[in-house]
Amino acid sequence: MTLLEQWRALLVPSGTFQTQDLWQLLVVIVLFAISSKTLGAKANAVAITRSSPTVWLKRNLCFLALWGAIVIALGICVFLKTDAPIFRFFSYLGGVWIVIGLLTSFIRAHFWAKSIAAVCYFFTGMFSLSLVDDSIHTLQDFHFTIGTHTLSAWGILSGILAFAFTLWIFLAMAKVIETQITRVPRLSPSLKVLIAKMIRIVFIAVATAIALSSMGVNLSALTVFGGAIGLGVGFGLQKVVSNFISGILLLVDNSIKPGDVIEIDGTYGWINNMRARYASVITRDGTEHLIPNEDLITQRVINWTFTNNLVRMKIPIGVSYNSDPHQCIQLVIAAAESIERVLADPTPVCHVLGFGDSSIDLELRFWISDPTSGVTNVKSQVLLNIWDTFKANNIEIPYPQRDLHIRSSEVTMPSTAEGDRPQS
Repeated sequence: MTLLEQWRALLVPSGTFQTQDLWQLLVVIVLFAISSKTLGAKANAVAITRSSPTVWLKRNLCFLALWGAIVIALGICVFLKTDAPIFRFFSYLGGVWIVIGLLTSFIRAHFWAKSIAAVCYFFTGMFSLSLVDDSIHTLQDFHFTIGTHTLSAWGILSGILAFAFTLWIFLAMAKVIETQITRVPRLSPSLKVLIAKMIRIVFIAVATAIALSSMGVNLSALTVFGGAIGLGVGFGLQKVVSNFISGILLLVDNSIKPGDVIEIDGTYGWINNMRARYASVITRDGTEHLIPNEDLITQRVINWTFTNNLVRMKIPIGVSYNSDPHQCIQLVIAAAESIERVLADPTPVCHVLGFGDSSIDLELRFWISDPTSGVTNVKSQVLLNIWDTFKANNIEIPYPQRDLHIRSSEVTMPSTAEGDRPQS
């Protein structure tokens, strides 16, 4: 007996599945649902930096529990002398998949370990299914008709598998292409994001077309359906389409890109990433605002880093009339220059703007090159330094004052006669 025949005898000794064996498939589905509900969240919570057998075991607790339950069910059926071909099939195939997973987990790069394991899972599963006599013919005989198209269970299954396999290949290619695009220095960050998104959209569309072809669907018949979808999108999803088109325009004209510091409608922060529908803006307090792309097109947006990262800050200052404005200007400039984030070139300047009601009005102007680190905090540092400097040099920062002059009235107030006074 050859190795292939031995493997087929282990999978299904009788050579085929029977209708009365479907209860076993139902049990497998129930066990899968239970294991996913109980262990799925815990397994997905495991962080992956490098692939290893230990990490693989932690990440696949759900699959290991399912396989163990199937093996126990097979043992019970063998003890009761009941034929269980589906339990046997999944128990042996699951054991092979565990071996594949453990072997590929020795590959340190998680992406390649997961990709190679997925290919091996796919081919061993399809190969094992093809060894079962009449299994493919049975799936092909189970078909139904939609309009003029006839779809079989095997066609749907092969289409899903073809979609998953081609999508995996295309996404792997897209990831490699995106890595190369990020290394091109002449492309702006927004253009890199746009190219990466377009590549992914094209690859997903091609994978979908391949899957539909595998199911036996004539793609030319989808022309009318695609036109109907386009009409529905135009009328029913106007905002979604508007945000999508606005996102493409933002990426093309490079007016707003990831990393820019913007201010819109009272929200100040830097752009974390740009999606098809919205842009993610993180403020200084850690709050992440999802701003629709349409608002970034139609509303007034302040881009603090559009041309460069240089930002000029203005701080109004008032000093007493008893102070020397020339000395105050020198002290204010020195106080600003002592702050690390204040640039020495362009140098800080201070001007007299006018003579107010209570003070001599000065204005300090200085530049910073890191608005992503915040602007209010650097203002606070400069103001505190000016306060300390003024205190050390006995310079008064005045508060509003008013002189009140009381004039005696020339109008004689009539006296009240004793008899006219009201009785208490």
